[in-house]
Formats: sequence, structure tokens, C-alpha cells
Amino acid sequence: MKIINRFNLPQSIVNAVSYNGIKNEKRLSVTDLIGSPLVRQLKMKHWDELESDVSDMLWALLGSATHYILQKGAPKSSLSEQKIEVEKGGFAIVGVPDIYHDEVLSDYKITSCYSFILGDKPEWEQQLNVYAWLLEHCGFPVKKLEINAILRDWMKSKTISDDYPPIPFQMVDIPLWPKEKIDKYIEERVGLHSLPAGECTSAEKWERPTVYALTKNGAKRATKLFDSLEEANKNCDKGFSVITRPGICVRCQDYCIVNRFCGFYKSAGA
Repeated sequence: MKIINRFNLPQSIVNAVSYNGIKNEKRLSVTDLIGSPLVRQLKMKHWDELESDVSDMLWALLGSATHYILQKGAPKSSLSEQKIEVEKGGFAIVGVPDIYHDEVLSDYKITSCYSFILGDKPEWEQQLNVYAWLLEHCGFPVKKLEINAILRDWMKSKTISDDYPPIPFQMVDIPLWPKEKIDKYIEERVGLHSLPAGECTSAEKWERPTVYALTKNGAKRATKLFDSLEEANKNCDKGFSVITRPGICVRCQDYCIVNRFCGFYKSAGA
């Protein structure tokens, strides 16, 4: 994989983000394990052809810097930023939990307020439970999971809203799965990564379905959104019109590093 610098960012930033991993078909990071098998398989197949721009890695750089500082402040008796590796189904499953202390696994996120206004992210629950599985296999029992989130775009002026975080930090308890559930989940994910991958799921593609916007003539914003054209037309009175907003797969279109190699993406007319 090549690191490119289209926008001529400072060399210090280029140097900081230039470590881009090593191709290893028998290694599954926790992110890989819970992620799309197709994306990972295309990465492995086209590794030397892939490009990543420095500008796309700035948020990751911020996260890495914050994790480095928090590691320095971790309790002395804790396990912090230690790589754990467990063999499963012919793969080395590798993870680096943030902080394990007093049987509590804490994960730090640098994220947006919008993430919390929308509600729980399933991938966070999956990620932390896989970390717990890794720790348990190494003799470290886990009794609790939590997310400690620093909200990078928090604004004090917006705290008048009831659903807006009162401070730029949120601590959220994450459900700890029973042993049987996490064991089954690991088995299923390893199995999926062991076989030729099919099309990504709707969730993996961040798919937004087509909607029909009932809009007052001359207005920019929709009065109401409908899932079906028939229902939208039924509610369309004089002075209004129905505008079709085609569905898109946000990740495929804007964030997938292997989309130009993906037959499913190409066949969708992208």
C-alpha cells in the first residue's frame, strides 16, 4: 500500500501516518474480524496497488496521539495498549485493548457528538466483546465493558438541547456477552473470513435507502420523507411536489479503499 500526499501536507504529518501495516493473509485484527470479509480479501489481493492519502488519515492520527497520552496516564496496575494474539481457525486474531484494570475493559474513542445522539454503534459492542474474548484467553477475566468517548466537535452553545452531551466526554457501559455468545460470534466471523467472500451487507456498505421527499414548492427542505412513492403521492397536495432521493451506499462511494476492485460496486453503476 502506498501513502500519497495530494494536498502537500507537512512532512512531519506524512512521516507520522506512514506506517500502514503489513500484508499478512493469516492475521486478523479485531477490526478486520468484525468488518467486511470482502473488503479484507480485496485488500490482500490488491495490496501493492492500493493508495491512501495523508488527508484521509488525520482523524486516525489524532486518535493515535490521544491513545499515546492516555497510555502514559493509565493506572500502574493496569494492562494498557498491550498486543494480544490468539490462534483460531488458522488465523492469528490480534487486538490491542486500551486499558484493562480491576477486571474492567475500557476503550477510548475520539468521535463526534452525532455518534451519541444517534445511539449505540453495534461495531463498538462487537469490538469490545472480542477484546474481552482475547483477554479471557490470556487469563484476564473481564466483568465490565465501557466506552470512554472524547467528543471532538462538542460545542457549549448546543448544550441547551436535551439530547446534546453536557460536556465533551461520555462514558457508556457496553453489554458484556455470555461466553457462549462470544464463542459463537468468533466462530462465525472466522468462518466468513475463511471462505471466498460475497457481497457486503447493507450495514457494511452503510446503505441509505431511496426515500421520497414531500417538499413545498420553492422550499429547500422536505416537509416529510416517505419510504414509498405511492405513499408520498397520496400526501402530495397542491403547492407541493415529490422529489426522489436515490439511495446510496455511503461507505462504498466515499470511504472504501478497494471500491475500484469490487465487482459488486462496479455492477451497481458506480
